[in-house]
Amino acid sequence: MRNAAVLLRPGEHLDGTIALDARMFQLTPGAYRIEATLEGWKEEQFSAEERTELSKMSATFLGGEIPAATSVTVTR
Repeated sequence: MRNAAVLLRPGEHLDGTIALDARMFQLTPGAYRIEATLEGWKEEQFSAEERTELSKMSATFLGGEIPAATSVTVTR
């Protein structure tokens, strides 16, 4: 299976119904579980100056890794 990614900017979210081309993943109608790992910024990747700038922003940044999973039903 190929990987897919969605870039969410600060304050954005992803929910609701998403139309996927089932042929891309070779899925047939039925119940599936989607598992993902959300990867955030690594503090050590930023310089001291950049960390100071980030601390002044109104939105916080996801740090580290967070596992996520959901169940979905593929229909025609």
